Amino acid sequence: MPSTLVNKYLYFIKKDNEDSYFSKSLILICKNDSSGSFGLIVNKPIKISLNDFSLKSDEELEILLNDERVFLGGPVSPFSPFILHSLDKEYEETTKIDRNLGLSSNTDVIQSILKKEFPNKFIVAFGYTGWSKGQLEDEIKQGTWVVLPAKKDLIFSTPNNDKINEISKISGFDINLVSNNFGNA
Repeated sequence: MPSTLVNKYLYFIKKDNEDSYFSKSLILICKNDSSGSFGLIVNKPIKISLNDFSLKSDEELEILLNDERVFLGGPVSPFSPFILHSLDKEYEETTKIDRNLGLSSNTDVIQSILKKEFPNKFIVAFGYTGWSKGQLEDEIKQGTWVVLPAKKDLIFSTPNNDKINEISKISGFDINLVSNNFGNA
């Protein structure tokens, strides 16, 4: 049975006077099972140059990628690319997150992007966020994260600086105003 956290967004609740790597991060949970949890930050864009990866420069491709398609996905394996994409193209070892969304990190998908034969919708995330078994659930119970429903259109079609406001509208409250100071009944 799939986890209820898969295909959900997490939003970090900043504690008073705390700067965090995850501050204002919107994380899509791609996997949550008995071995732990895996997610990608989908609202912190970075700029890349293909030359930085010892690849031939391609100005057209770099413009496309640097137009809100490349993200800092998380602190784990920060130089490893993970491609979140629509399933109009499937690659070997694509992990299906839902019936419309997949995650790939093998060389096939990287090569297809470099050849400009990419899926209709995709983002590239460098690194990922990860939690050991039960760790994410414990952090949610402690009030570290707000769990929100994921919307694929938000990932691919909403400008990064609007994603937090848009998910707030979808959720019916301003998540920027949620406090971690709450009690347990």
